Order: sequence, then structure tokens, then C-alpha cells
Amino acid sequence: MKDETKNKIAALTFEDLPAELDGFTLKKIYAVDEDKFIFFSYVDDAVHCALTTYFHEETMEFKVRQKIVLTEFCLTDFFTEDFAHFKELINAELDGVIKNLRGVRDKTPNNFLREKKIDTWKFGNELPATLEGFELFIKPAAPVEVTNGSFIIINYADFKINSDFVLYYNVYSDEFSGERRINGAPQVTYAFDAKTLNELEGKLKNNLTAELQAIRQ
Repeated sequence: MKDETKNKIAALTFEDLPAELDGFTLKKIYAVDEDKFIFFSYVDDAVHCALTTYFHEETMEFKVRQKIVLTEFCLTDFFTEDFAHFKELINAELDGVIKNLRGVRDKTPNNFLREKKIDTWKFGNELPATLEGFELFIKPAAPVEVTNGSFIIINYADFKINSDFVLYYNVYSDEFSGERRINGAPQVTYAFDAKTLNELEGKLKNNLTAELQAIRQ
């Protein structure tokens, strides 16, 4: 980040940020991270979720990034080049976003996912709580919405090695797909691409254990 930009952004302030929000702890950062200037985060290590506010030099926009387990994505409703507007958005929406993160492991599926019967999928609800040292953190009975119509329906994570396996369902394409993350770096895997739960079940039976072993190796 250019010094001129850094100095200008570092002078911006947020007033009256609570030290804690619904169990999430405020961490004031005010530091450069490559082409980003990070203002602050709210973090809850117990649920492995966080919200981070920052300025992105590449787009010259203020942004909010959300982290659920090891999956990170931006909340597009917060994108703005106007800092005063950004503060207004933070003041208006921060409580709601944090409450949404608080309930990440207890989500009730929306009607579309219920029609797909993901939440009542017998095989999905009988997945082992731990497998190859990975914890089943997100289950099909409680999918988590991320971005662009995608929901995480299965997540096996090992936070000690910063790695996980994620299975997505996208409501627009009506397809399932997988992603692995090895030491924080995401990689697409095509071994779990499927259109139906029956097809997905077969691929999980054949490939899930080997996939987790490969991630660990």
C-alpha cells in the first residue's frame, strides 16, 4: 500500500465501538495487510467466526469480510467508496451481522433447501462427528449461507493445521461441489460434483475419507 494512502486511511476513526458484541470480542488492528488497511475485527474463536472491516486499495473501497470456519467472503452490501456512508452501514448493520454469525451452527434451512430435503437427508445426518482427525463443524441439517447463492452443507475442519473440506450447494445451478483448503489455501476438487443427493451420497462414500487423508498429507 502506498504511504500516502496508508496515512490518509489510518487517520479515519470509528466512534463508540463496543468491546464485545454477542460474545464477539473487538480487536482494533489499524495495520496494513498487503493492499488492504485493516481497521478492526470482531472475533469469536469458540465458533471459529469473525468479521473484519478494511479499506481495499485495489478497488478504493471500504469493505467488510466475514469468516465462517475457514471460509472467507465479502459482504457486498457494505461496499462503498464513502467512509461516512461506510460508518453509517456499520452502525446500522453490525449487530445483525454479528447475531447471524453467532447462530452459524444452529441455522434453520430456508424453504428452497427444505424442498431439496438437504436438512432431512439421512446419510448427511449420520455423518461421523470426527473423521481422520477433522471435526464436522457444519452439518446438512443446518446449512450456512455464504455468497452468490451458495450454502455450506458440510464442513470438516482441523483448525490446528488451518485446513478443511467444504461441500457447497448452489441454489442457482442446483448443483453440489467440493472445495479443500490446505493451510488456508483453497483448492477446487471435482470428486464431489453432483446434481442429486443420491449421486452425492455415493461420491461421499467413495471419496470423503481419502479426501481428508489427502488434505492432511
